[in-house]
Amino acid sequence: MVELKEAIGNDGHGDRNDRGQRLINYAFENKLSIINTYFKKKSSRRWTWRSPSGIYKNEIDYILSNQPKLFLNIETLNLNFSTDHRMLRATITPKVAKKSRVTFTNKQNNTLKTTEEIEAYKKNLRHQISNLAKYQMETSVQDFYNKLLHIINVSLQQARQVKNTSIRHKILSERTIALLNRRQILQKSKDKTISEKNELRALYKLTSKYIKNDYKNYRNQKIQTYLTQGKSFKKAIKELRTNKTWIEGLSQSGQTTHNRREIILIATEFFKNLYSANTQQTNNNKQEAYNIYENVENNMNYIDELEIIHAVNKLKLEKSPGPDFITNEAIKYGCEILASPLSALFNLILKTANTPTQWSESIIILLYKKGNPNDISNYRPISLLPTIYKLFSSIINRRISETLEKRQPIEQAGFRKGYSTIDHIYTLELIIEKYQENRRPLYLAFIDYQKAFDTISHTSIWEALSEQGVEKEYIQVIKNIYKNSVSKVKLESTGPDFNINRGVRQGDPLSPKLFIAVLESIINKLDWNKYGLYIKGEYLSHLRFADDLVLLSETSENLERMIQSLHEASIQVGLKINLTKTNTMTNSYKRTISLEHKPLQYVEQYIYLGKQITLDSNSNELEVERRTRITWNKFWCYKEVMKSNMPTDMKRKMMDTCILPCLTYACQTWKFTNNIKNKIITCQRGMERSMLNIRKTHRIRHTKIRNITQTIDALHHAQRLKFKWAGHVARLKDKRWTSKVATWDGPQGKRRVGRPCMRWEDDIKKIAGPDWIHIAKDREKWKSLEEAFT
Repeated sequence: MVELKEAIGNDGHGDRNDRGQRLINYAFENKLSIINTYFKKKSSRRWTWRSPSGIYKNEIDYILSNQPKLFLNIETLNLNFSTDHRMLRATITPKVAKKSRVTFTNKQNNTLKTTEEIEAYKKNLRHQISNLAKYQMETSVQDFYNKLLHIINVSLQQARQVKNTSIRHKILSERTIALLNRRQILQKSKDKTISEKNELRALYKLTSKYIKNDYKNYRNQKIQTYLTQGKSFKKAIKELRTNKTWIEGLSQSGQTTHNRREIILIATEFFKNLYSANTQQTNNNKQEAYNIYENVENNMNYIDELEIIHAVNKLKLEKSPGPDFITNEAIKYGCEILASPLSALFNLILKTANTPTQWSESIIILLYKKGNPNDISNYRPISLLPTIYKLFSSIINRRISETLEKRQPIEQAGFRKGYSTIDHIYTLELIIEKYQENRRPLYLAFIDYQKAFDTISHTSIWEALSEQGVEKEYIQVIKNIYKNSVSKVKLESTGPDFNINRGVRQGDPLSPKLFIAVLESIINKLDWNKYGLYIKGEYLSHLRFADDLVLLSETSENLERMIQSLHEASIQVGLKINLTKTNTMTNSYKRTISLEHKPLQYVEQYIYLGKQITLDSNSNELEVERRTRITWNKFWCYKEVMKSNMPTDMKRKMMDTCILPCLTYACQTWKFTNNIKNKIITCQRGMERSMLNIRKTHRIRHTKIRNITQTIDALHHAQRLKFKWAGHVARLKDKRWTSKVATWDGPQGKRRVGRPCMRWEDDIKKIAGPDWIHIAKDREKWKSLEEAFT
């Protein structure tokens, strides 16, 4: 898959126009990189053309290559004769990186591949479990868990049919193999005639061509098989991968190292420091761990087999196992057999509040986010945990979720059933629209926490759970898991162990609920009752989606007080606001807003929950343009399917399931002007022509192309989503801000003279009338109006 960072670097020059976007699309299509954008130069050393007057100077000449790592420098040359262009010179190295001979496989040792292996595994498991029933009467949690793990591993090893001969996929065709054999015969021939030499020369070219075609056809068939079975394109690419991508280098103290041993040590040291609490937090954790809830009464409901089977059925397949190397498949295949011993184990844990030591162990893998790939802070740590622990954790999570959900306010939309990112995007967009229309000052602050999930103190978690009514027995079990938690970083090799003294483990089913419980505990203690925007008799001070917060105010002074109080409260639980990524925005005077004596940056636009937020009057057009650019980038990521000779059905499936959602994300908040409609239509039609290899010069009507592709109409789909969202908002009964701002007239102010800007609800009113909110409460009547709207 081609990514945006592979086509362009971070050091472009000037503003990008339509021709620049076409050049990027060309680079994506042909898997090229624009070398000019990878080297930082002064503006005076970048321009390649100047106007006759000498006033305007632009960079319009570029060097593109499919091997960007070979380039050491690129520069412009001043010529000693009259010309309006400057020549580009690139310096390349002839040294080509040696390809590693080490091969990697994605096969798990405990994977069951055939039906016979699965049946044998069940049979072995059933026999072994019968011996466990006697063992579980008088035993500790640790011994019982070790015995259960041993039974599962032995059953898996006995069931797997180990074959010495590896399965080789037939990639080359019979024709290619015959040509290779003929070429080999000619190569071994000593006295070649002229005709044989000519034949050998032709065979070198022909076999190379046929091998490429066969490999391409094999990849297409494999991808097509995955798509036909309803599996993802990423999984197909992962299976076809013959090598493993790794972190090429990491920086420390301003120097970048490429030594594999040093890289794993740098990563380990970074996360060891990240997860180490300060002295005060460590002492509090030790004190809390041993003297709270030591004598708890077990009056909770025990975990029965049906509850375990329900949790097992929700386990996803083809996921990486934890340190025990037991996959989700092993638990799912033996679900009915393992339900009884798992129930006994989980209830023994609840009864004694003791947990196996393996549950405190995890393996950290790193997922690259964005930014400098040599900066270790730009990687997200994901903890691989034992499968049986995740099963237990998901059951506890379901039990405490109902209690925690009652304490969550309507301002929190993250990790909650019935909420989505659209709730807050819609709320924020309508507030901006009404404040802009009435010309009232609005100040926004987008808060970014630094490594939020990895830095909250454990003490704050127990206090938050206790304050919000979670049973003490559950808190004690969770505390015992975190008490002696250790982890290690795994890249191509594994680093040394280190302690986890703070943070929640990303990859644990419990972590999201634990985090939002702590965040609610923080904000609930803040005195923000009279801060924020006054909407229908209540104050809206902030919106939060997990750790993404946006604060709202009509004055910069109040906004600064809110940020300061949030900062002070966050420090108490280990959270720290990132001053470089926390931005402010306003439609009024840009008065200085400071935190820790450092002014926060005002921005014209901000990406909030995946949507570009701006106070510009043409924010709608800017967002749709941005979405079309992202969608085209996504299209070229799937070039191997969209530009191949695969059947149109496969391309249509990829278009409808992967590309269309990218184009229409957050379309529920769009205002469908004629300009917006044209942008959506143009984007989709361009992709349909590209997937069929049709050019505009072919003069084929779009209706004929649509009859061939049979793709979902993007504009119709986007309008339909907006209309359904409007009905959903009108029928909401939980008094969330989504429904409140929909019926809010806006702040008191004075509108501009002349024609008002289009409102979000204007196109809905044209079809359903001004009383559309009451009409939408009747589902059947609202559904009958959908066709007219779209």
